Amino acid sequence: HNLAKKANTCLQDAVRRDGKAFIPHLGGFVVALREELDSPGGLIARNPPSIERRPYRMDVKPDGSGIESTGWFRASDGVEERDNALILSRLCALQWVVVLYEHVVPNSLKAEYASEFIDCIIYQLVDQPPGIIVVKSFEVLAKITVPAKGQEHRSIFSALLTSDDHDSPEISTIPSMNNPMDDENANFALGILEPFRRRLVSRDRAVFAALIDLHSKHEKLLMDVSKVIELMCTLQPPEFIFIAFATELENFIVSKMQHRKKIMESPETDASAIKEELAAFSKDLAFVSNFAQQLGLVFFAAPETEQLRLEMKDCIGFKGDSLRDEQRACLFHIILYTFSHSIVATLSFCLWGGAFLTASSFLQKIDPLDVSLMFYLELDRLIDLIERPIFRHLHLRLLECEDDPYQEGSGAMLFRTLKSILMVLPQSTSYVILKERLSSTARFRQSAVALRGLSKHVEKGSKTDIFVKRLVKTRKLHCDAKWRNIRAESLEDPSRLIGEEQKLKAAQQRREWLGYADEEDEIATKEKMKKEMLEGPGKAEMVGVYEGLDEMQAAQMGRKEEEDNICETCIDAESEDKDKKGQWREYWASHQ
Repeated sequence: HNLAKKANTCLQDAVRRDGKAFIPHLGGFVVALREELDSPGGLIARNPPSIERRPYRMDVKPDGSGIESTGWFRASDGVEERDNALILSRLCALQWVVVLYEHVVPNSLKAEYASEFIDCIIYQLVDQPPGIIVVKSFEVLAKITVPAKGQEHRSIFSALLTSDDHDSPEISTIPSMNNPMDDENANFALGILEPFRRRLVSRDRAVFAALIDLHSKHEKLLMDVSKVIELMCTLQPPEFIFIAFATELENFIVSKMQHRKKIMESPETDASAIKEELAAFSKDLAFVSNFAQQLGLVFFAAPETEQLRLEMKDCIGFKGDSLRDEQRACLFHIILYTFSHSIVATLSFCLWGGAFLTASSFLQKIDPLDVSLMFYLELDRLIDLIERPIFRHLHLRLLECEDDPYQEGSGAMLFRTLKSILMVLPQSTSYVILKERLSSTARFRQSAVALRGLSKHVEKGSKTDIFVKRLVKTRKLHCDAKWRNIRAESLEDPSRLIGEEQKLKAAQQRREWLGYADEEDEIATKEKMKKEMLEGPGKAEMVGVYEGLDEMQAAQMGRKEEEDNICETCIDAESEDKDKKGQWREYWASHQ
């Protein structure tokens, strides 16, 4: 191994020294490195995976004879040493990717060179390699995806990379909030970064798109995605990491929605294909929701995102008029777009950013389909998070009384938000914990302004109105997918239409199946059945009918007295039977 290491170092030094001389051989380097990095389950898997090959010669003897043959060094027959050799071989290949990128690849070809290795490096995660391989892989990706000097114009973040201060005209213009997931808003939000941190931003989001595609196909990897995100936040700015994931998750959902629409509108699609598509779309939404939960976990718990947490803290509740405040609000809006796929992540993020009016307004519009066992379990975690020191500032905010109780960061809105969460919770330990905290401040809050007419204070077109509309729209998408999936599993034919009308049609189809002509016929039939039951002999036994309540009670008292008399008679009869049994025992005993 020492000899191989020295030979490899010598070759790399030669490449660093005379990089341009190796440009004609760049194609061969790329093929060899991709063959080494490709793994089972890769994107195309056309190259033989390195785990099935032997990196060293097996015919070289310990005394050195055979070294003159074609090939390199002898490998040990030991399993552990062979595994170590495979790890070293993979690390060596990753190192060569960086060496070639920095010293051989021309600047005009660096983007194409990087795209050759993104998929094969990312798809190594399928086999869950050792931690040292994972760390080295993302270090390589962070280096080869950063645009070279003079090539910033080829990046989607060119407006950000070509500016060196916060006041540059490219990033100082506040973009429209109609589509916060476009590149213009991303550049504006990332303007919050210092100039030296901007140079760490990638030229595109290909790595993030590949990661999302990988985890959507391999659910087992979702358990470790938080570790991957934390590692990426150590290599590049967390603000960029969260914006890139948010944008690519939105692109992922949009592409799936377009595919579903194409299947639904195709006249050649049968009912079974529609059911499969609805189930697949519901699964994709569940994946995005889980991914958003992992992003939320990293945001609140990882030390790597501490700087991002400080930037987002009260960025809406105490928003100013400066350019930096606008950039913080834009960053909040982009991240909220992703967190909206998880209700608890949304509420946590709104509480942290001081968007109490947004959270309160959203809770008033929560869909019953969103209330499930998993929702309650996530709420328990939210209550536990609120009780931790990280949210200690909210405990004191509950006591504040502002001149305008309807603003985003007011203590009155915070109290209303927590009270709404309390009303959603079932009777449990979390309910008791939150109730005790709110009860301790309720008497003090009684002196505050009564919160009435909340809808009148949410101005149309305001940031709060935009936030709430996004949350309601996203949850409506999730609930619609759940409802369609449930209906697809029933005996009814799945609907091809995408809209609210199909829910109304379901009620009409149910009436037709039961034999009713329309809604009026159903109501008239039910009234007729109710009248017949009331006129029948079981009138007093009808549940919910209280006509002649006094007579019913008197009749019940009379029946109770009769039952008591019968019971007394039974008791007397039982006592007489016992006396007779005793007499017969005495009779037979005397005649023996």
